[in-house]
Amino acid sequence: MNDEDISTLLWRLENGEVSEDESDLEEDALDYYDNVGELQADLERENQILEEILTENDGTVPDPPLIFDELVENQPHSNATPSLRDLIWKKKNLDLVDQAFTFLGCTDYPPIIMNLSTPYQYFSYFFDESLLARIVTESNKYAIQKNINFSEPMTVLELRKYIGILIYTSVYHYPSIRSYWANNVRFHPIADTMTVNRFEKIREILHFNDNEGHLPREHPEHDRLHKIRTIVDHLNQRFMSVPFDHRLSLDEQMCATKISHFMKQYLPNKPHKWGFKLYVLCCLMGYAYSFEIYSGTHDYKRLPNEPNLGAVSNTVVRLLRPVPRKVNHIVYFDNFYSSLTLFHHLHKEGIYCLGTVQRNRLGKTCKLPKKEDVQKTSVPRGSYDENVASLDGVEFAATSWKDNKQVLLLSTYVGANPVGTISRYDKKQKKNISIPCPKVIEEYNAHMGGVDTMDSYLGRYRIRMKSKKWTNRLFQHMLDMAVINSWILYKKVSLKKKTNPKNILKLVDFRTELAETLCKYGAVSENKRGRPSMNRQENTSKKRPKIGAQTLPPNDVRTDGVGHDKSYNTKRNQCKYANCKKLTSVMCTKCKISLCDNRKNNCFQVFHAM
Repeated sequence: MNDEDISTLLWRLENGEVSEDESDLEEDALDYYDNVGELQADLERENQILEEILTENDGTVPDPPLIFDELVENQPHSNATPSLRDLIWKKKNLDLVDQAFTFLGCTDYPPIIMNLSTPYQYFSYFFDESLLARIVTESNKYAIQKNINFSEPMTVLELRKYIGILIYTSVYHYPSIRSYWANNVRFHPIADTMTVNRFEKIREILHFNDNEGHLPREHPEHDRLHKIRTIVDHLNQRFMSVPFDHRLSLDEQMCATKISHFMKQYLPNKPHKWGFKLYVLCCLMGYAYSFEIYSGTHDYKRLPNEPNLGAVSNTVVRLLRPVPRKVNHIVYFDNFYSSLTLFHHLHKEGIYCLGTVQRNRLGKTCKLPKKEDVQKTSVPRGSYDENVASLDGVEFAATSWKDNKQVLLLSTYVGANPVGTISRYDKKQKKNISIPCPKVIEEYNAHMGGVDTMDSYLGRYRIRMKSKKWTNRLFQHMLDMAVINSWILYKKVSLKKKTNPKNILKLVDFRTELAETLCKYGAVSENKRGRPSMNRQENTSKKRPKIGAQTLPPNDVRTDGVGHDKSYNTKRNQCKYANCKKLTSVMCTKCKISLCDNRKNNCFQVFHAM
């Protein structure tokens, strides 16, 4: 880009003509072309259409239709939404819709969720055995397709261990994957789970869908995400099974990667600017109810009862399909999604909306002050104006508020009143001052950050393992999303059970326990083969070596009923079963703790009981 293009882009950003996260287009997403021929043919078609328009209009190009004029395609005229030209904005305040603050939806979790207790059980609610078995089947089929002599098929147990190792690497960071098995810095929880050669073999053959069902590019039903469609559909189905919260937020999310792929996007305002883009619907705590991986505008179909609101608004409608109607849900957007047509459609569906909005989407009849008028020094900070318009029984409130710059918001349930106050730092007075803050600003700031909350959890602990396969990178991202959803659901259920907040696991502890359980669940402890190392000499010194304290295994590992064999030590240790203080020489080879095993005290059997 030259200096003139950069200046133009910056001017468009300042005037709100470009989204906060998208610097290319306002409504339509980018189209991708598989080859130069398709691009040339598309350009020729556009030139042909332009020539026809010029011929029909005596060499002039007519004004483009306004937002409401292009609302509905292939529908009777009686069902179409009135034109934006009929919208009249008046300078008044919107009456607060009290009904929007009364949630009529279900807030009780089903028994299958309330009975979950351990990190592994919460994670298995999303990544269940059926999904693991499907991945194993497709991976083995793919391995045979690559090499007909493949003779080491992957099992569900190995896949569970592989996922556990991935989650371990998100908490304990090493410079490379082979470093976890290196002799000098060996990480035993990973190295003792699986050999490095087997781990890399599983990563090589990991596959999620049958290639034979992948339709060619020229087919109208071609799916660019066919290779991971199984994971996407399954996780969406499981995520949606949790009852929806009252307030929801929708925003973009980045799956950061440096892989060269045609679906990779650039979002300049994201911490990781390059990667695969996802649209995510979250609650305030960061739980993702549904998500969609962006792969172009032509891969998605509308349902018969859904109008065509444009590429971006159609994405919002798709993500909100599972949200119950007429129970007063509220959804929050940024200015990339907000439009009068979308707000009108969702209000008719019984869903209230609030979001920042671009000035040109409110129409020419909107009477709110322009940006250059608001930015004048004569206008005090905290000044606000509100316009209200009614269309087809739906009231819209557009509010302009001056902070560091002009903020425009569009809402269907709340306006400027009641006006509160907010603290801001004043450079001239060199102190914090209180300025007026409309109610709509307070609502937006308090409930818009759901996706950002999930991004913060992803930023702390995410799988950073590099891969040349784009499917592996997206699989790792969706795996991180499932772990975070498991932890958030665990916290919600714990609060419903009135668990002491001090006893609720933090995210790092939750991931660590989950990784340990995945690596050990259903596995048989293996004795090391070969001669003892020459470096392991018997300790002939008088001082006893310090031995680390024995720690209890996760409950799922303790009760899995596999590989819990007895070993006998020459030294007796205190029994680790609750309320037993006796010494014993018996140790569990899998749990690595001492337990009594005699006629009077059979702690070994009781400890491993279901």
